[in-house]
Amino acid sequence: MTGRSMIVSVENLHKSFKDGSSCIRLFNGLSFSVYEGDFVAVTGSSGTGKTTLLNLIAGLEKPTRGSIRILGKDLSTLNSKDLAALRSCSVGMLFQSFGLVRGLTVEENIRLVQDISGKNGPTKEKYIQDLLEFFGIRDKSDFDPASLSFGEAKKVGIARALAAEPEIILLDEPTGNLDPPSVNVLLPILRGLRHIYGRTIIMTTNSLRAASIANREIHLERPTIIMD
Repeated sequence: MTGRSMIVSVENLHKSFKDGSSCIRLFNGLSFSVYEGDFVAVTGSSGTGKTTLLNLIAGLEKPTRGSIRILGKDLSTLNSKDLAALRSCSVGMLFQSFGLVRGLTVEENIRLVQDISGKNGPTKEKYIQDLLEFFGIRDKSDFDPASLSFGEAKKVGIARALAAEPEIILLDEPTGNLDPPSVNVLLPILRGLRHIYGRTIIMTTNSLRAASIANREIHLERPTIIMD
């Protein structure tokens, strides 16, 4: 890994939570590192904690045990304000629900992330236009997200994740629930995030085809269930 910076470091990760009379234990000491330029596919069957892992890396949840470092910062040492600042500037996320703001246009949704991060200004306008062009949504720039197809909304969500030019992109099931033609369109775009935009990507997926475009895979095992 010489010459590449470590972007994410996960050490001895555990996450437990209650589910009725049971205790569900995820990860069981998971450790891995992600370096600059990596495209990592996180795979595993439903219930193995793929989305939870992304939330932990983003600082949206706290681990039961273990440590996570992002860009050299130990998340356990950051307060809620510092975590929000880290996410707004350095971590772009696509949620399964997209999180697009209705009432704002497609372009305004993308620009909103720049405004929040403080990475806006005249020199950034071309970047937004380039994103609209790259994702093939320039003709939708004035549309409300509610009027978009499912596949179009996913592309807007990924474009928005890139808007603040973060070091790392977290994608939660980007091809989930898409029909084959939409997947055919989206997969080359996902490759482009790494090769054209030079982003470090962690992507959860249940799709072998989507996982095949990554250069690394982290497979999550089924959780341990402890009955009270």
